[in-house]
Parts: sequence; C-alpha cells; structure tokens
Amino acid sequence: MNNVPELAQPYAEFDEVVEGGKKKKFTNFNEVRKTIDEVTDKICGKAKIIVDNPIVLNVFSPNCPNLTLVDLPGITAIPVGDQPKNIYDITRDMALRYIK
Repeated sequence: MNNVPELAQPYAEFDEVVEGGKKKKFTNFNEVRKTIDEVTDKICGKAKIIVDNPIVLNVFSPNCPNLTLVDLPGITAIPVGDQPKNIYDITRDMALRYIK
C-alpha cells in the first residue's frame, strides 16, 4: 500500500494487467478481487498449483499506511492432487526465503 496524501480517489494496479502499454488502474475494488482470481488462475492454473511467482498488487490511497504485505501459501506436509511430492520442501523454502 502506498500513501499518497494528494490523491483524490484510491486505485490499484497489478504488474500483470496492462492496457495500452500501461498498467491498468482499478478504482472498483470488487473488480480487484475478481482480477486476483483471474491472475491466480493464469499463473497457477485452475488446480491452484503452488508456484513461486508472485502476483504484485499496488494500492494507492490518501488513507492507508505505506505497507508491504506478502501472502504466502501455508507450509504443506502432504501433497494433494497434482502437487509435487516435495511440496513440504517447496513451501518451507519459499517461506524461509521471504522471512530472510
């Protein structure tokens, strides 16, 4: 989140969503929620396989603190469906890398 005191209306941008060569500005935050699902499906597939490829969303508002949030998958011990057999190592290593 980015605090921009002079901004009249909050908006959000995804690194992955571009229109006309520029990042698309979202002012409807219900559309942001929908776009998170769409970008997740594009990156991870419909099966939501864990991949180490972040979705970057920037929010700009006069009413928010300057803050970075990282939403990581939980550390998974038992693979489900098409998840790799070493899912524990993958999720643990990902979490440890962000912690460092």
